[in-house]
Amino acid sequence: MAQRPSASSTEFKKTLQSWKRSTRYHGYGEATAYGEMLETWLTEVSVEVQSVDPATALALYEQFIELDSHWFEHADDSGGAIGMAMQAACGHWLRAAAECRLTPDQAATKLMALFQADHYGGREDLLRKAHLLLPESGLRALVTRFESQMDQVAPALKSGGPKATEVFKVSAALTLLSEALHDPDIKVRAVLSYSPEPNALQMESFVQAYLDAGKPREAMTWLQKNWGHMEGARQSLMAAALEDQGLWDQSQPIRKQLFESCPSVAALQAWLRSTPEADQPSVLSLAKDVAQSAQDVAAGVSILLELKDVPAAETLVIQRFAELDGQNYGMLLNLADAFEAHGRHAPETLIYRALLVAILERGYAKAYGHGAQYLLRLRALAPWITQWDPLQESHAEFEAILRQKHGRKTSFWSRV
Repeated sequence: MAQRPSASSTEFKKTLQSWKRSTRYHGYGEATAYGEMLETWLTEVSVEVQSVDPATALALYEQFIELDSHWFEHADDSGGAIGMAMQAACGHWLRAAAECRLTPDQAATKLMALFQADHYGGREDLLRKAHLLLPESGLRALVTRFESQMDQVAPALKSGGPKATEVFKVSAALTLLSEALHDPDIKVRAVLSYSPEPNALQMESFVQAYLDAGKPREAMTWLQKNWGHMEGARQSLMAAALEDQGLWDQSQPIRKQLFESCPSVAALQAWLRSTPEADQPSVLSLAKDVAQSAQDVAAGVSILLELKDVPAAETLVIQRFAELDGQNYGMLLNLADAFEAHGRHAPETLIYRALLVAILERGYAKAYGHGAQYLLRLRALAPWITQWDPLQESHAEFEAILRQKHGRKTSFWSRV
């Protein structure tokens, strides 16, 4: 049994080397299986090697992590499978290192070296989950090390020297450690060290970090600043911070203003959560009025459907059909499904018309397959509609107009 880890580790090393030598590229359709294969290798190392020889397992995990350039450059990671395998590798490395009983200084040194050699963003969990290896005192010591580095490289950002890019890498490290420690002050200090007058995006990240850490009072400092063009985001986070402190009466006016300025189902739900139950009927009444006059027709329709007022939603589609943005296909398809579920064929027809016309007018060939499906759905809906007047023209007339305007788009019609 004592020799088994050595034999197993040799096989695992051989597998790594064979993967390293491979020049095969794994396309999108293969990337998921590729990532799962890598994770399986990591799991088998933990079972067969780490359980009896953590030091050998640690070396294997480290070799795997150091091959990140190969994993990422030989696969289409649009689905995130390789990134997930790297996250798993970082977790395994941290647990194995903890079992090796390294001193805090040794652990911190190895951890920093491995993280700082990251050029693909796949090693972030080494610091985000560093609590698996280091106690709080060790994490704080690691923060001190990175802050010392920041003091050295921050001036380079202004001068534009070769170390300028290191500023952001060290800042990212401190941000990850702030997450591990649930201490947003670390993140704030890091950013302020090179950006003493933070912009709106940076202040937004500060506030979100404080809210995620359950420290809404600390967030208020940055919510009192001027966020310029991001005023809407500031108000939304201000309301959240007030609610986290139980100050619902103060958040309610903000939620009301946010809904009125940019109506949406999410904004309505947030407003209702901040409103006492006795006052909610008046909120719902006002929400209906706002929805019917909303600049974004699709948003208004979705609100009316959320309010269970299907007739009003149907009327809004019919009255303001010309204002539907056919390129907003995600929301429009959801609305079409909702009207189908309610048996409302007229608004469903108008929505599919808007989607189809948008595709053809742009000549967006990649979406012709979807457009063909929309036209087939329109043909299927036509027999169910007895009154065409609200829709301006019958389906036969609509399709005739399409053929007149877009008849030369043969690649579309061949799909119908």
